[in-house]
Amino acid sequence: MATRTLHCSNNYENYDICLDKLIAGFGHRGPLPNDKIYLVVKKDRKSLCGARFELDTITDERPWEDSDRYVLCYTIKNVEFCEFFDLEFLSEVGGNYWTLKYLQGSKAFDEVAQKLLDEEFNRHRCDKRQYLKIESKKSKNNLNTEPDEEEISDDEIEEIIKEIPEAEIKIMGTFQTINFQNETDKFKGLEILVNKNFFNLFTNYRPDRTILIAKNRLFKTHQSDDITGISAIPDALLISFDAKNKLQISLVEYECYGDGKTRASEKSKYLNSHIIPQLMQFASSFSIITDKSIRDKTKKDWINKIVEYTSADKELSDRIDSWVKEMKPDISTRAIISHFEKELLEAFESNIHIFLVIDELSYEQKETIKNIITSFKVENGNSAVFDASVVKLVQKITFTNQDYEYALTAQ
Repeated sequence: MATRTLHCSNNYENYDICLDKLIAGFGHRGPLPNDKIYLVVKKDRKSLCGARFELDTITDERPWEDSDRYVLCYTIKNVEFCEFFDLEFLSEVGGNYWTLKYLQGSKAFDEVAQKLLDEEFNRHRCDKRQYLKIESKKSKNNLNTEPDEEEISDDEIEEIIKEIPEAEIKIMGTFQTINFQNETDKFKGLEILVNKNFFNLFTNYRPDRTILIAKNRLFKTHQSDDITGISAIPDALLISFDAKNKLQISLVEYECYGDGKTRASEKSKYLNSHIIPQLMQFASSFSIITDKSIRDKTKKDWINKIVEYTSADKELSDRIDSWVKEMKPDISTRAIISHFEKELLEAFESNIHIFLVIDELSYEQKETIKNIITSFKVENGNSAVFDASVVKLVQKITFTNQDYEYALTAQ
């Protein structure tokens, strides 16, 4: 278990959301479950701590306005509060560049600094959450979630790296982005490579809390094609079990411009004429705009296929058993499947996500699709949710002591 800070800079709104929603978001990887986090916000150029907590489980929830910044999010537990105190005392052990050493990038603290921080927090500990009066300096397009960059001269760089080696970014190799062949190519297709590396790419989906059914012809809706004129068959189905003991259903669609569509006009036409209508069809299949008897038939058919698929695999069957027993510890073995079916039905009626994995998507395009998808209401009044990830294939230019030539990146 490491000790770290999570610095919200002067964005007090993000600080509040973290404590209100009990979720911590990081713009990089590194923090792990059970790490102790001191939550920090800036006021009058001072970094002030007002709470601490432990990281619990990875989550794909990102309730912040600037949600795209966060590549790693955790639910939090064991929250404690204190009167706000200034962290400048850390300069006693961190030196002139203590903010770089301890505050930027949520680095793990050394033992001495960890002890000092713990003692200072205990001196200011209180029973209730404290609030600051802060004028938010954030703008809609520039939401800062790191401490303000220190004024560092070129002459100081060498001294800083010598004193704080971890401040320097060390490049393990250089890479060039190349095109996938297409979506389905057996060797260089986006769908094939993502399915093989799914949990390494999307670490917010834990293997023990997720079932990926990568059967691109297994699930078909019973809805007629009146909405878009395009059939609705997702490339994969993702079933997630979250920290609130609820199931989430994600209809996964893999799309790839690849080598076949390189011009902007080709991509735009394909997005508008195929990708968006396909995603709309997915969302409408479980929306109240579709006749109830049709969507009930789809839900029943899909639930039967999920149960059949998972029952044929002991590892998946055991995973479902553990989920259901976590929901209902006293449940009998014979009742597990029926309860799982009940929870699946609830997920189809309240927690539907449309997940697009694609090789290129602008922020504006993502927002447009998001607005379209959220206009579809499901059974309990919730909106369908749109998730998207851009996956790139990169080839090495230079690399150190490795035989592997390619990598995948996810955004």
